[in-house]
Amino acid sequence: MLTTLLLALALLPAPADKLADAREHLAAGRSGEAADLLSDMLRAGEGEAREVRLLLADAQLASGAPDRALETLEPVALKGDAPALRKMGEAFRANGDRLGALGGRRADDAGYMYEQAVAFLDRASDAGDGAAAAQAGQIELYSLGLADAARARAGRLLKRNADDGEALLLRGCAGVNESWSASQAGDADRAKTLRAEAIKDLQAADKALGGKRPEPAYQLAWLHEEDGNGEQAVKAAAAWCDRLPQRDVSRLYHLARRYAGERRFAPAVQALSEIVKRDAGLLTSLVRQEGNSTAVAVELSWSVSALLGDTGAGAPRGGGATLAKDILAALCATKPRDADVWNNYGLVCRDLSAFEESWRAYEQALELRPDDANLLNDGAVILHYYLHRDYDKAQEMYEQAIEISSAKLEQPDALTPDEKAAAQKAKTEATDNMENLAKGVHEWGR
Repeated sequence: MLTTLLLALALLPAPADKLADAREHLAAGRSGEAADLLSDMLRAGEGEAREVRLLLADAQLASGAPDRALETLEPVALKGDAPALRKMGEAFRANGDRLGALGGRRADDAGYMYEQAVAFLDRASDAGDGAAAAQAGQIELYSLGLADAARARAGRLLKRNADDGEALLLRGCAGVNESWSASQAGDADRAKTLRAEAIKDLQAADKALGGKRPEPAYQLAWLHEEDGNGEQAVKAAAAWCDRLPQRDVSRLYHLARRYAGERRFAPAVQALSEIVKRDAGLLTSLVRQEGNSTAVAVELSWSVSALLGDTGAGAPRGGGATLAKDILAALCATKPRDADVWNNYGLVCRDLSAFEESWRAYEQALELRPDDANLLNDGAVILHYYLHRDYDKAQEMYEQAIEISSAKLEQPDALTPDEKAAAQKAKTEATDNMENLAKGVHEWGR
């Protein structure tokens, strides 16, 4: 009987194994399972109590129970344990966020929670946790709205260590806040000076923190955007995207929309390129979510001209044209009700020898604008010279192009100079192409 009991006990998981399981649950996002396992360990007195409580508090914070995390941490925090004091500060901040989100009277209690968070983080700093003081400054800045206090704290920390990355980040963030306030107050010169100082601090912070944290990049993207430096704004937004646990292209998309709307096509297409290099489907999804997805797709498609040099048929081969094709493909995947977007996609595909794709694009364009003589001619060119098939269909399209353009040219007074030139171009090209088809010339340029 005793032997059986001893064998059963030997097969039970050791506390170290349970802690490892709890950490695995947390890493996989199963914070509730981790909290249950650690709570059972605490009740049973298994493992080292301090280690169990700290890990349990992490699980409770991750599962949205900061009030329970405070109860868990209190016994070890009262002993002056620096990691526990820091976690207490984080739990108080999370409680403040929770109460603030509830609104009403509970929101009034959020300020007290934030003040307690700062107090515990300061105690953690005094107990040897060097990063806790800067974390307290972030609460002062963003939760309590005390930019002056945050800047003063950053200054004290930098006097101790001029290369303190967290302190540089805090001062840079305070500068962002102050520059925005100055701008809102109409003091453009002061806002510009504060932005320059914040950029310097955040670049230094990024270097000191190893170039892996998303916070400096996010703030730099905003600062460069405010300064009108589109290229640097896009670079910072791309860095922010890549440093997040889960990729987020929202800042890049915001910049693409802004610069395309301002007809600043170089930074707009730079932002679009960064999105499609990561996941073209994300661009399609974001455009689809817009109230008028066609209008957005059209506006963004204009930016591709910065990659091609022009939007005409002479698009260069190589990286620029390939990126243009990827961007237009993502925009066309939203099914825009605009023939010009499909036409541009067809042209780029043609110049990259993606002839079947080009023909499908022209089919979509002609569904939307079936009486466009130039579209009819250009679509027929793909069948005739590049796909070498459906010659009867190509001839029919050439004939339609000639008929439509001729009818327009018979009423010249009803046409603008551009419309007249487009009609003449379509008639001339369709006539030449139909003659080549009749002669059996099926290679472009012969």
